[in-house]
Amino acid sequence: MRMQKDNNLLSISISQNREIEIGKELKITFRISRHIGYVSDFMVLFNREGEQPSIIKQMIKVREDDNFENYRTEVRFNELGNYFFFFLVKIDGEQKTIKVDIKSKREERPIILSPDIEAPYWKILVVNEFFTPSWAKDAIFYQVVVDRFCKDSFNSADKKTYRKYLPWDAEVNWKRAEDGEFNNNDFRGGNIRGIIKKLPYLGSLGVNVIYISPINKSYNRYDGYATIDHMQIDSDLGDFCDLQELHDFASDCGMHIILDVAFNHCSIDNPIFIEAQNNPKSKYRDWFQWDENGNYKYWYDFKDMPIFNFYSAGYQEYVYGANGVIDKFKPYVDGFRIDLGELFPLFFLEGIKKRMNKDDLAYIKSDGYRFCVAESWERAPIEVLGKGIDAPTNYPISDAILKYVKYGYHEYLRDAIYKNEDNYPITTIDTCLNSLGTHDTPRALTMLSDRYHVDGFRKLWEIDKEWSMWHYYDNEGRVRFDTDGFREFGYKNSQLEYQEYEEAIAKLKVAVILQYFLPGNPCIFYGDEVGLTGYKDPFSRKPYPYGKEDLELLEFYRKIGTFRNRYKGKESVIEILECDNEIFTFERVNENSEIFVAINRGDRKRKIKIPKEFKNFEEKNIFLLNGDTNCLLPKGGIVILKEK
Repeated sequence: MRMQKDNNLLSISISQNREIEIGKELKITFRISRHIGYVSDFMVLFNREGEQPSIIKQMIKVREDDNFENYRTEVRFNELGNYFFFFLVKIDGEQKTIKVDIKSKREERPIILSPDIEAPYWKILVVNEFFTPSWAKDAIFYQVVVDRFCKDSFNSADKKTYRKYLPWDAEVNWKRAEDGEFNNNDFRGGNIRGIIKKLPYLGSLGVNVIYISPINKSYNRYDGYATIDHMQIDSDLGDFCDLQELHDFASDCGMHIILDVAFNHCSIDNPIFIEAQNNPKSKYRDWFQWDENGNYKYWYDFKDMPIFNFYSAGYQEYVYGANGVIDKFKPYVDGFRIDLGELFPLFFLEGIKKRMNKDDLAYIKSDGYRFCVAESWERAPIEVLGKGIDAPTNYPISDAILKYVKYGYHEYLRDAIYKNEDNYPITTIDTCLNSLGTHDTPRALTMLSDRYHVDGFRKLWEIDKEWSMWHYYDNEGRVRFDTDGFREFGYKNSQLEYQEYEEAIAKLKVAVILQYFLPGNPCIFYGDEVGLTGYKDPFSRKPYPYGKEDLELLEFYRKIGTFRNRYKGKESVIEILECDNEIFTFERVNENSEIFVAINRGDRKRKIKIPKEFKNFEEKNIFLLNGDTNCLLPKGGIVILKEK
């Protein structure tokens, strides 16, 4: 039976809140009233996730008086990970546990229970020590595919003759090429100077960080993810003078530049690969992966993308050695996004991160420190954070937001938020990239539309995951995918009808409120803010629709961007208040500000419960979508900011 005792009879003090750096000492002090009874055999048990128990420590009595006894212990953690802890104690000779009162919410007040009663434990996350610059927190990111965003000083006569340059607003090239392959070789002419030209536009969206696609020298892929020379910029995109000018002008506008780099694979036309393939004794041979028959391994089904060998000392030196690729580009950018980063071994990521930055403390604590984000489709392991990368692309949160707004999966969203909080250091949480769509997914508007359907067991963008309507068995019983049929489907469904579009826009606005105010950095995929639609590549990578922008949606993005830049949410604690298949409300609190967010994804009007501390605020501190401060209309939302 639960012992009913006054809360003032027990109190706990823990030296670290939520997380502690590996090797540092955690101090726990416990104060127990003598009215509870005679205390003996007082211990704390730590269970590292997957272990039972990891550490057992005796609580030592350090002070007592007529009314209270004070106990204390210290523990050091030598392994990274999530630790859960509770207390075992005998009171008047009877075994009891002390756990977290389920009713105490964020205060985590202790309560005495019988050993057979379940209740939450305290938690501490053991993390690597690391630092990220202030500009990478509370930032709005904007992702650009350079060839598709904006062209400046474009002259087709200056472009490479072997490339297929199409008019900016031409139809997407989705069919097979003459060689029978699907090649991303329909160029539109966007370039680095085009980004420079659009800096005022990005500023109007409240953008703080521009994340640009690979710009390395390429042959016939507009997206830059298969290069023929990592050391050079593709001349059709610009040169190092242009990149320097972009960096300087962006800095003048209060923005930073993140460059996407692809180190997992290169182009089949890369001279290094050609030599490695033709000469088994070449010094480049071990830079690549080969099968037992001497055939090169390639990425996914892309035969034009041979895979590098991360364990090659020569390749490591090429990427992050003295005068390597990182050294070549780091003077011109403020950080890197590592394509397919979740596949890289830790030592390789660590080599990149160390080469990006100096080790001296003064530099690390300056805003000159470069930021490193890795492509991660699942949760990034704790071992990588800090040592290898600063933050992942937060696809689990992206999927949870989209599924909630589309299907009402409220528990899925709630659990994704708390898993983030439980498994990531606060520095990583504050710098994660929360996107609604990227170059590798369908457009957010398309995913949120009623014509787009994915079963609940898949990520929302996994429309082509086995088993789908495009999968079939060949004559030998092997599973095949009808890429032609899939692309034809994307072509026929790329545009939404008027009513479908309007309904998707209403859902998108609700999703954006969650994207902007949940922990992390919102990341806009170019064109989402003006209504671009489309299924997966190549339809999600259509050029920015100049002259056809949805200006009402653009104004929404501008207003919410301005409001988001007023909110300093780093190092905040989130508490979910209401959570059902229509209403989702939460608070975030830190030393600088508090914020209350509520959205109604449903089709009926709903009243919302606004905490008393958020009532009676000035209009300038409220962002409102479809409703008022007491009631939200369908597809409505409200954000209330309380500045301390």
